[in-house]
Amino acid sequence: MTVNNDLLYFESCHTSWCFNTVKLRFKRIPRPLARQASATDFVHAQWEPYFKLNVGDQSEEFTVVLNKSESRLLRSWRHSPNCIHCFGGDSEYQTEEISLARLNDLLNRRE
Repeated sequence: MTVNNDLLYFESCHTSWCFNTVKLRFKRIPRPLARQASATDFVHAQWEPYFKLNVGDQSEEFTVVLNKSESRLLRSWRHSPNCIHCFGGDSEYQTEEISLARLNDLLNRRE
């Protein structure tokens, strides 16, 4: 995790993140294989608003709260050496946002 002025940068297993902690907005860029997103990647990405950022003190977990009612969340973890979440970078999992309505629909189909 890197802090530069009002900007906070860190990597999750599949995404590079940049948070403007004063203006409460963020950018996220899918990481190209085996490297961090570049400055050029961040320049072209769009800023998105967020309400609150919760970063775990004792773990690599973090939650981006997207609205005041806390019904829209992005949850992930910061990437680390020998990461247990992505098996050292060999995972095929991708980060995506899903609405509660879509999640309920998906869960109801499995019953």
